[in-house]
Amino acid sequence: MKFTVLFLIVILMLRGQSDSLYVFSKPAMGTLFQLHFYAEKEVNPELIAEKVFERIIHLDYVLSDYKEDAEVYQLNIRQPLEWQDISAELGFVLENSIKWSKISGHFFDPALGSLTHLWRRARRRNEFPADSLQSMAKNNVGIQHIALRKKDNEYQFKFKKKGVKLDFGGIGKGYAVDEALKICKQLGIRSAMISAGSSLAVGKAPPLKKGWLIKPDTALFSFAQNRYIKHTTQSISGDQQQFLEWEGKRYSHLLHPLTGKPLTEGTTCLVEGPDGLITDALGTAFSLMDQEGMKRILLFRKRIKVICKRGNQLIDIHWKNK
Repeated sequence: MKFTVLFLIVILMLRGQSDSLYVFSKPAMGTLFQLHFYAEKEVNPELIAEKVFERIIHLDYVLSDYKEDAEVYQLNIRQPLEWQDISAELGFVLENSIKWSKISGHFFDPALGSLTHLWRRARRRNEFPADSLQSMAKNNVGIQHIALRKKDNEYQFKFKKKGVKLDFGGIGKGYAVDEALKICKQLGIRSAMISAGSSLAVGKAPPLKKGWLIKPDTALFSFAQNRYIKHTTQSISGDQQQFLEWEGKRYSHLLHPLTGKPLTEGTTCLVEGPDGLITDALGTAFSLMDQEGMKRILLFRKRIKVICKRGNQLIDIHWKNK
């Protein structure tokens, strides 16, 4: 397996033994994954990176809706209306996606593929989709049109309606960084950070540090405050990078599941919590929800912290407790 070594530096002596910082990167899931970890000189850092990226690439070929040999892509093409066995990974992600879709009032929805594919094509071609195409796509979205069950301890899935498509763009990278961090721990690496564009997971703090240094997102932290985090995940959702400019208006890649329309007001949300799959899903949902809806979801979930910026308005829930 090929991957890029960005740099390798022996940076400190700790209790008589040297710990080195290793950094590797590899493209997957439409973004660049970066792996940082500290380990003793005796370990094989290339082997550790290989095992981590093997897991990420495997998940890419489970969850991708644009790679032709990926499991989700094939389900979208075949459109099974009868129960079909699916992989444990896809079943787990679907189960949790359905759960958090219901919790969020469907502001996060893994069955928005018909709409997300339409607007993805619009951004790629720089053309506004016709109203008829938008209406057709909107009629084929929603978790009410998919079904999941367990039979003999195996996951099974089916569509309830033709034309519905799955899209895990709002949750896949969060799950992947979770799994990458698990591989690090299984290999004895406790101090690690794995990032995938807008998703990030970190383990134990680096040696002699209070946490992993995270540079501020200037859209949220205009005061340019550095942050140190450990044993957590974070996801950022917003329209800074993926959008369509049409007739002087910006149309985000974030779609309102009730109207089927893209978000047109600039929003950025940072969600931090113990699970990247959850913070990814909530990052998408909170970018679309009102403040009261966000508060209801987080009322008894104080380990999840959020800060959002909408125009000049700053919304934070549990964030001040950091």
